[in-house]
Amino acid sequence: MAASPTYTYTFKVEPQMFRRALYFNTFGKQRIQSVIIAAMAVMGVGMLLANLVFHVEMTSVMQLCYIVIIAAVPLLLFSCEHSYRDYKKSPLADAVRSVSINEDWLKFKVAGGADSEKIEWHQVSAVFELAEFFIIYRDANLMVLLPKSAVAADELPKIRAVMRHNLGRGFHLRRIGQVAAA
Repeated sequence: MAASPTYTYTFKVEPQMFRRALYFNTFGKQRIQSVIIAAMAVMGVGMLLANLVFHVEMTSVMQLCYIVIIAAVPLLLFSCEHSYRDYKKSPLADAVRSVSINEDWLKFKVAGGADSEKIEWHQVSAVFELAEFFIIYRDANLMVLLPKSAVAADELPKIRAVMRHNLGRGFHLRRIGQVAAA
């Protein structure tokens, strides 16, 4: 039996790509996430206006709630921007990375760092395909980006099929602003 092919890609993760991944992770990973955040912000502003403009009496707990709700969105934005600026200044922004994908495993490496072990697909929690890159989540806190520009056009359907086959419902297509072609 022939061994399954291994696809290896070498690339750099540009700061702007990292920034887009941060915003996706914060606001778009779950489809309903951004809707809930927007609804809560509108509700918080509505409560603020009701209290201050229309003089609707509210308990101090309700006032505290709308203050926290209104403050949450700027804090989320600040968190994304802070992480982006930290990344941009770090040596990781210029580091050459590699991702190897096989039917049975994945391997990640950052040049100058320790070689990662091969991880089996069951250890990957999800993969999101966006218009410009794949986000591979080993767990909720570790995401690895694979830019599509590093992948040969004829190999994109092949690695997409490997991901879809191994992850099933853990593979998500979110090519925002682009017609989804499977």
